[in-house]
Amino acid sequence: MSEKQSMSPTPVKTIEPKYTIDFLEAMRQIAEGKKAHKLEWKDKEFYGFLNGEILSLHKPDGQNYQWIISLGDMKGTDYIII
Repeated sequence: MSEKQSMSPTPVKTIEPKYTIDFLEAMRQIAEGKKAHKLEWKDKEFYGFLNGEILSLHKPDGQNYQWIISLGDMKGTDYIII
């Protein structure tokens, strides 16, 4: 490859939301068995869901963790259902 040519970076897949919902609606959707992603969480493999009776977060490392809800989570209005 010559000096004038350069390789372009690998494209990053992003989530293009049609609309967002607030925390309360996200919790309602999770209670119905859906998964919620907060746009602030850049990686699409990061989402909240109900794991049995435990509110959990799936993280990009492939592990599930108990979701300890923060004030920022509760005030969030940038959730989407995935």
